[in-house]
Amino acid sequence: MSAPDSPTKVLLVGAGALGSVYAWRLDVSSKIQVTTVCRSNYETVKENGFHIISHAFGDEVYRPHRVVRTIDEAVADGDVYDFVIVCTKALPNLGDTSSIIAPAVRDPRTIIMLIQNGIGIEDPYAARYPNNPIVSTIAYIDASQPTDGTIDHGNFAPTYDVDSAMARVKDLCQVWGDHGVVYKFSEDIQKARWAKLMLANPECKALIRSMMVEVYKAGEAVTGGKLPALNGRSGPDQVIEDTETRAVTVIPSMLMDFRGKRPMEHAVILRNPIELAKKHGVEVPHLETVYALLTMVEKGYLQ
Repeated sequence: MSAPDSPTKVLLVGAGALGSVYAWRLDVSSKIQVTTVCRSNYETVKENGFHIISHAFGDEVYRPHRVVRTIDEAVADGDVYDFVIVCTKALPNLGDTSSIIAPAVRDPRTIIMLIQNGIGIEDPYAARYPNNPIVSTIAYIDASQPTDGTIDHGNFAPTYDVDSAMARVKDLCQVWGDHGVVYKFSEDIQKARWAKLMLANPECKALIRSMMVEVYKAGEAVTGGKLPALNGRSGPDQVIEDTETRAVTVIPSMLMDFRGKRPMEHAVILRNPIELAKKHGVEVPHLETVYALLTMVEKGYLQ
């Protein structure tokens, strides 16, 4: 844990396309020291840093304060981190991802920040780390890693919604704000998560609209209120219109994973919402059908 006049220590787990951009916008501040956990891209990043091609902030080679291959390596010298930021894919269908950060959560003052897609992502972390503040965060960002260490960051503005440990989180987010990242605090992160599901599903307009209607009805039933607008648009039809007329195409992360034949986040984007919808008496047949198809397709290419 950092002394009052020392830089805030941040451990960022999952330094891929999304994680590297947020690490970069923190590390430019002298108030923050970011340690990035890089697995598949470790050698490239350790040697050359990240080459970030950003339509929002310009092109730059970003060399993190520290690059490690594993979380065990990150804590080997006894470091206690102020923040552990999780930017990995949420894949509970492949195992309990909350256990990955256990070596770094040694102090109840360490804040766990989840920058992940989906519904119910907080539950395993809350169960495993009941004494630590957990910040639930939604990122709207257009970023990809076409080759190891090369990050393409588009113009689609990221938005931060956080609901825990507000004072220290606001200090951290202010650093992002000082360096060009747009963020917003939300009093009800779950409503925002359900609203974002309407942007997380791929094409076929009629099917998409039916799925969005189901998400909207389920989200309102689960959260007990109207879902917030997205980019000033509310409801399925306005969201579809906004997507169709957007100047820059944003490829959903699940579609990128499908194209790359990687595990998809269908458990948190589809399965968890389906289960919650059923508990609240909302029928979601289109979501159920697409979930079944996605799991079969994924099983086929992962075998």
